[in-house]
Amino acid sequence: MANRKSVLLSLVLTFFLGPFGMLYSTVPGALIMLVLYVVLGIVTFGWAIAALHPIAMIWGAVAADRANR
Repeated sequence: MANRKSVLLSLVLTFFLGPFGMLYSTVPGALIMLVLYVVLGIVTFGWAIAALHPIAMIWGAVAADRANR
């Protein structure tokens, strides 16, 4: 069982670090979310981050779970 990823750790990292926490479970997903955070955050004066943050957490948890299969 090499390279197992913890779903709980992925959720905690993403909760506290946003897209940077997603780097634990999915690098491409983290880069996509980072771009969305910046672009939509600027356009909506930060309001979009409230919607993007839960999406990032779910995406990171699903990616960690799929890495274990």
